[in-house]
Amino acid sequence: NYATGFTIENGVDFKVLTLKNAWKGESTPYQYVLYKNEKPTGFDDAVFIKTPIKSIVCFSLTHVAFIDKLNELGSIKGLSGCDYVSNEKVLSSIKNQQIKEIGNNQLVNYELLVELNPEVVMTFGIDASSSSKIDKLKKLGLNVVLNSEYMENHPLGKAEWIKFVAAFYDKDSLAEIIYNDIEAKYNNLVELTKTVTNKPTVFVGMPWNGAWYLAGGKSFQAQLFTDAGGEYLWKQNEETSSFVVDKEVIIEKAINADYWINLNAYNSIKEVNDVDAKLINFKSVKEGKVYNNNKKI
Repeated sequence: NYATGFTIENGVDFKVLTLKNAWKGESTPYQYVLYKNEKPTGFDDAVFIKTPIKSIVCFSLTHVAFIDKLNELGSIKGLSGCDYVSNEKVLSSIKNQQIKEIGNNQLVNYELLVELNPEVVMTFGIDASSSSKIDKLKKLGLNVVLNSEYMENHPLGKAEWIKFVAAFYDKDSLAEIIYNDIEAKYNNLVELTKTVTNKPTVFVGMPWNGAWYLAGGKSFQAQLFTDAGGEYLWKQNEETSSFVVDKEVIIEKAINADYWINLNAYNSIKEVNDVDAKLINFKSVKEGKVYNNNKKI
């Protein structure tokens, strides 16, 4: 309905998942042929996986949320970034050594990966350099599956990747139910803001080494602000991911913004003011309308 990065085609006793945009600038499609009984023929360069899978290793913690919704947390054998997990069940499995830390993109524990021997290694690509990591995993005899939900520029597009993940567990029907519920709830909320005439202005981020990273005007964050009834100050921008703006430009344009959201590593208004005294003059700071997304921390 909203996802643009993959397609699912059903055959007789098998299905074909095609990844269309593995990462920005990558146009080569990746195909995964999922079959229950007899392995189908006629698919060159595809990865063949027998379903339903019983074990998986994930290189992104966003994959965990999908697997949790599908009631398949027990299939996770390894994760990249165990220190950043917030799911209580997964934390318990990490503590009990049922889920192992497999390292990150810079330092992967390949020996452990081979030892775990998962049916699927779900990872992601960032740029052309990702190909070498993917090839190395394949040479170890592992079934590598790319998941590019992060490339979607609509929140419901990101949510719809539960259908992609569910295909490996033969839980397509459950994924459809879960997604349809999310979509209905989301669109009901959007209806509430369609008649809003006084839209508060919003900006995001925080300076980092003199530069300021902003959400692109075509990103999922910008879509969230629009759907919530806000006026994102950089909505005219054409980027789908983040882009850099000079700090002085932000100060000039956002000084009278109503809301300031997602301040990265900053935990208080005092910390914000300590970075740059000019930020004290922001309307959002004066009125206490500064929000970070770190409540769980």
